[in-house]
Amino acid sequence: MIIDCHVHLLSEAGYAEKLLAEMDRSGIDRACLLAMQNIQFWGSRAASNEQVREAYRAHPDRFIPFGYVDLGVDPVGTIDQLAMQGFRGLKVTRTRYPYNDDRLMDYYARAAAYNMVVLFHTGTVARVAEDHLYDVDSSRLRPIFLDRIARAFPTLTIIGAHLGNPWYEEAAMTLFWNPNVYFDLSGTLLKRKDAAWFNEVLWWTPERMKKLARTPDSHYATSHPFERICFGTDVPINEMGYCIEEYTKLFDDLRLPRDLRDRVMGGNVARMFGLQGA
Repeated sequence: MIIDCHVHLLSEAGYAEKLLAEMDRSGIDRACLLAMQNIQFWGSRAASNEQVREAYRAHPDRFIPFGYVDLGVDPVGTIDQLAMQGFRGLKVTRTRYPYNDDRLMDYYARAAAYNMVVLFHTGTVARVAEDHLYDVDSSRLRPIFLDRIARAFPTLTIIGAHLGNPWYEEAAMTLFWNPNVYFDLSGTLLKRKDAAWFNEVLWWTPERMKKLARTPDSHYATSHPFERICFGTDVPINEMGYCIEEYTKLFDDLRLPRDLRDRVMGGNVARMFGLQGA
């Protein structure tokens, strides 16, 4: 089962059907469908929560709905409403405060109470015409800020997007220390980084850790960083198939075993949502 954890729905008419057609061509079984702020996105406008909900209701076997919440602006009770409407996750980006700010912690507590997965944009964010409306500051979106959230809410499942670009080592260490944190490799990351780079940043393979472990039964001697990496595209729909090719090439170059490839390409997300075949 291939599940794309990072797909933006656009508001143009018929976009969901175009997306499904491309998913079929690319062999993608399901997609986490994301709502966003009302901003310009790939020549259209990002879809609202209601539009994501409509697409999910029309295709519940293909889409996993993620609602957008403007943290620090929307009431915390917005999460209650989204949960009651069937949303399984939240998309978070362009916040007015750093992700780990005290003023935002109640949102995460509420998401954890509903077993919602929270997908955080991490790293620099693209410039759009509406930036001035949202006081955008990419430094508030650093991946290290997820560390406090993950420790405070150990039952909350967190996905960080883009491996924290450009704060990759922060993302890697947040991944290393927090078993409830995952990262995707979406966007342009795989176009710019090769297997040698990934071996350097995501360095704690079992073989390396066994050499470093003081005891043979150390937990870190048996874990692998790709156990908590998720397949995500975050590209225009006509590029989704290329993303699968890029992930496959990376797996081949890293000589990842089949079980890890399956976890990345859909198994991790399937387990998050209790999907059949996980």
